[in-house]
Amino acid sequence: MKLFWDATKKLLPSCFSVIRKIRKKHTNEKMTMKQVTDVLKILKYINSLEPLPNTDLFPTSLYPWVTFQGDEPNCRVLETLNDAVSQGASDWLNHILENNKRPDETELARLQNLIQIIQLVRSDLQKAIEFYDKLFQETVNFPYAKSLYVFYQAKISTMCEPEVKAICKSVKKLNYSGYNSLTNGDINVDPLTEGTSLFELYLAIQRFVMLGVGLCPADSDTFHIKNFHQWFHGGVAQWLDIAVYKALQRIEKAVELDKLVHVDNTVKYSSSAVDTLTIFYQIKVFWEQLNWPNVEGSYTFIAKIIDDICRCCVFYADKMSEKVDGMGEVQDIYEKKFEVTNEWCLAINNIDYVRETLEPFTRDLGMNEVVQKMCELKSPVEAQRCQHTLENVIANAIDTVRNKIIELLEKVVSKMEPSMKRLLIEGAELCNQDSNSVHRLMMYVDNNLATLHRELNEENFNRTLEIVWNMLSDTLGEIIQTNLDKRRPPSFFDNLRKTLNLMLGSFKNPADCDNCDALKRTEQILRINGLETADLIHEVYLQLAEQFKKVKDSPYGEISVKAKFEDNTLTVEVMNARNLMAMDSNGSCDAFVRVHLLPEHKFSGIDKPKTKTHNKTQFPLFDETFVLKLSPEQRQLEDGLILFSVKDKDLLGYNNQYIGEALLHFSDIEDTTQPMSCLPQIHLQLSRPTDLTMSSDGINALEHRQGDKQAKEFLRKFKQRMG
Repeated sequence: MKLFWDATKKLLPSCFSVIRKIRKKHTNEKMTMKQVTDVLKILKYINSLEPLPNTDLFPTSLYPWVTFQGDEPNCRVLETLNDAVSQGASDWLNHILENNKRPDETELARLQNLIQIIQLVRSDLQKAIEFYDKLFQETVNFPYAKSLYVFYQAKISTMCEPEVKAICKSVKKLNYSGYNSLTNGDINVDPLTEGTSLFELYLAIQRFVMLGVGLCPADSDTFHIKNFHQWFHGGVAQWLDIAVYKALQRIEKAVELDKLVHVDNTVKYSSSAVDTLTIFYQIKVFWEQLNWPNVEGSYTFIAKIIDDICRCCVFYADKMSEKVDGMGEVQDIYEKKFEVTNEWCLAINNIDYVRETLEPFTRDLGMNEVVQKMCELKSPVEAQRCQHTLENVIANAIDTVRNKIIELLEKVVSKMEPSMKRLLIEGAELCNQDSNSVHRLMMYVDNNLATLHRELNEENFNRTLEIVWNMLSDTLGEIIQTNLDKRRPPSFFDNLRKTLNLMLGSFKNPADCDNCDALKRTEQILRINGLETADLIHEVYLQLAEQFKKVKDSPYGEISVKAKFEDNTLTVEVMNARNLMAMDSNGSCDAFVRVHLLPEHKFSGIDKPKTKTHNKTQFPLFDETFVLKLSPEQRQLEDGLILFSVKDKDLLGYNNQYIGEALLHFSDIEDTTQPMSCLPQIHLQLSRPTDLTMSSDGINALEHRQGDKQAKEFLRKFKQRMG
């Protein structure tokens, strides 16, 4: 046996040499495949044997590339095979790096060099899959191609990530200042050429990652290269900027060539509106070519595209406004005034036509596919939140363009006469004036509104009237109410609350605004609905604590406790209970108290201690003390609560009956070093949630979250505790 193992040790180096130098063999030669097969059979046989004690098959002197770190002899054949595969790949990678050096150190040269290296690596992997992987797996049950991929992905990540991040960081923002302008800080650098190479590298890595998904389906999500798209964040943003830059050029040219006549008799818009939509769909084609991964965060670029399209819409609106500016100015013997013209109406209709197509266009970007991928990777709840976030971005983009239309309408109105402007801004005050000048002004307004009504579509004409009657308040109020009815996710309501605060801030004196109280009420509803479910549940408990404070005499009884903080330690003493509601047929109860710290998600690692059960008494004397160790963050929670839940234990303990509960706020607990015996008793009336609690804003918000399991489960248990 000793001779056999000595001979084996001499044979193995040549076997592993074949594995390491496998790339030097020609796969189309029969002897090559036979040699590899024989080597694998030898390794399989040796792996099935039990070596003699103290046999070291792979000494570091012969195998310096082995990663084995143990003190005992190394007889691990398959682990050494994996090391040999990795070492062979490393040798080959060093070879191609040496033979494919960069011609210079420019960013463009660095990008093209990385592309070439990745292509060669993919070629090696394809060769491994086609010729060797099945052989390795069938002979020694070793995933040859997977092992190679694991090695290569780490090396490619190490090579590419710092380079890509550095190049993306140096990318200069494009600024559009006219049709023939392209300013990026250096006229000798073509941003499109560099961006193209960056995009080619992105596609090369993307194909490499997709290859890894097929080879390593169970492990691919753990690879660092899986999140390669994050390296390109700045680069992709530049591509989107270039796409927008080209779009702005084309839009400017389309407006310049527009004759401001109807495309045909059936529509109320002109040629530039149609051209602008065509330009938008060219951006959509670019997004499809980009094929950004449908993973968490991919919607960020969809949101940017939506924002960029909104920017193009605003740019188009500005150009249309510039084109018609000056039209309609007339001078008669009495005064210089502005008359609404067909060109002005067409300009407004053009912008609105573009706005109407914004939402269906953004949905064509693949938003639903992104949401579906989020659902597969995480959960339906997370996917729903992602979808609502994107819908929020779309809604905000549409609102931005709508506001641009309103700006143009305001511009039309502002040109009619100073008195008209005052009527629009101070509508109620001017309407209350009874004078000939106001009467003449209203006649002038009626004449121009007749033109607007005839030439504008109905929606735009109604917008004109909304401007007269304080459009800002009405429009935002409608948006707020509409989205409350739609039960948007917390992120949407929080963002809408900020928008609402901006709107309130725009009023010089909110106290004089008729809608001020309603807006404040809306802000409170938005604040509640903007909380995440766990925080919202705690909000309900805080509301419940305020409600319980008002209870003076409870039919459920009273509980006496002591509590103190000492540094980060919370000590709670449950002393006794009195006049507990009888839960048993004998007119008594078998009571115990459970202590909870709220909010639960902030105290997930803290025990929920329980007292012993005191049988057949409505006046149990518990006298039990619990010491709870808190983290500094838990101790500093401003709205922490202690929930004392009193229950009646049934015979077997499977169906305990609920008696009542009490809440103690952290702010009502002393921070002291005094012993518990010196502290005063705290008497808490036991209570239960009531219909008043169920009608609170917090409960209503939870009721709206029908797809949220946490909210649904909380409401189910909460309703069971109602009095």
